[in-house]
Amino acid sequence: MDISQALTVTELTARIKQTLEQGFAHIEVQGEVSRLTKHTSGHQYFTIKDSHASISAVVWRTSITRLKHLPKEGEMFVFSGHLSVYEPRGSYQLIVTRIRPVGAGALAAEFEARKKIFAERGWFAEENKLKLPPLPKHIGIVTSATAAAFEDVKKVFQSRPGWLQLTLSSCVVQGNQAAASIAKAIARFKTLQHQPDVILLVRGGGSMEDLWCFNDEKVVQAIVQSSIPIISGVGHEIDTTLADFAADCRAATPSNAAEISCPSKQDLQQRIIPSKRLQHRLNTSIQQYTQHIAHKKQSLRHIQQRNMDYHLQQSASLQQQLTESFYTQIHQQQRYIHQQYQRMLPLEPRAQLRQKQKYLHQLQERLYASSIQIIPHQEKQRLAQSQRLHQTYFNRLQQCKYQIQSCIEKLRALDPKDVLNRGYTLTTHRDGSLLTSCQDIHPDDIVHIHFSDGQIKSQVQAVNIHSEHRGNT
Repeated sequence: MDISQALTVTELTARIKQTLEQGFAHIEVQGEVSRLTKHTSGHQYFTIKDSHASISAVVWRTSITRLKHLPKEGEMFVFSGHLSVYEPRGSYQLIVTRIRPVGAGALAAEFEARKKIFAERGWFAEENKLKLPPLPKHIGIVTSATAAAFEDVKKVFQSRPGWLQLTLSSCVVQGNQAAASIAKAIARFKTLQHQPDVILLVRGGGSMEDLWCFNDEKVVQAIVQSSIPIISGVGHEIDTTLADFAADCRAATPSNAAEISCPSKQDLQQRIIPSKRLQHRLNTSIQQYTQHIAHKKQSLRHIQQRNMDYHLQQSASLQQQLTESFYTQIHQQQRYIHQQYQRMLPLEPRAQLRQKQKYLHQLQERLYASSIQIIPHQEKQRLAQSQRLHQTYFNRLQQCKYQIQSCIEKLRALDPKDVLNRGYTLTTHRDGSLLTSCQDIHPDDIVHIHFSDGQIKSQVQAVNIHSEHRGNT
């Protein structure tokens, strides 16, 4: 073998470095942390091991500030990163850029599954979210009374307007009981006599396990069912929970949630319009409204004139209809009286008397003819029958006279003049239309009262309607 073809240690190490770093640029390794060393430079060195092997690992200081989880001696983690070769010693190690506890992958899968289910229910729909009040007077806070997030929120509100009222609904924000506690804290605001204008749901940062209660169905449903807008400020900016998707507004941090809920005093001062500009706007608005009112007055006059013309036409039409209706009723009454008169003519006493006399004459002739033919021993019987016949005729004649007299009285009762003679009157409007109800008369109206021998003109002073007729008015 030619010595000139042999690799130097540096060359071999460089090839190994290239092969490892290119072949294992993105890897995940699960194992237990041991021999953890925190260097004064801020880097952390440790060993990842299992029951058969181990590998060196390091977390640079620049990566530590971005990690949610840091390595802990004796605990299991899943480490993400890439392999790197340290050429002076010819050793390799894992450069860690991300750390998550064992089981975090299952939580992430559960997070996505719940997110899909809640989204299908419409809990994250933008059209269902409530609008935040531009300038609230009362803010509700849902968090632990001892949490650092509560202190951060109170510091922000120190720069907010002095009228702002804060109400804490304390709850547990971590652990098995946290979800039910948070849901009750949100619902508690509905029972207050003076409900807040907006609710802040806040908590400091933590691992996915620490924030898992904010992914619970009870919490998400309580947010969706709240009639008060809710701002979610859970964890840090990189933390995401299902409560953030359900909330009406999401904030990066608890402090940011407080900043979003109410503008600062400085922002409010900047919104105040200078007096001169305000006066100019006011004068402009007054001028516009004056022109608008003048235009509306002119339009109103036209509308009033049209309405007056319409009502006059309606009044004339109604008056004509009433007149026609009155004369129609008069004609109908006249036809009815004529019909009754024609029906009563056969019952007129003279006609009845003539008919009865004719009938009597016929009977007399028949009686005379019968008397001549009947044998003498029946004369006494004929005399008795004749007397009974005369008596029947007399009784029948009296009955007919009574019926004729009754018919005459009925005819007289139907005669309008006879009604007026009995003390009744007929009342009409000034235009001659007949009055049949007190509801058609108003105080100060002029009416004509017709008697049998004339009429009088009268002015109405008051109208009293019987109580049993008032319900029909």
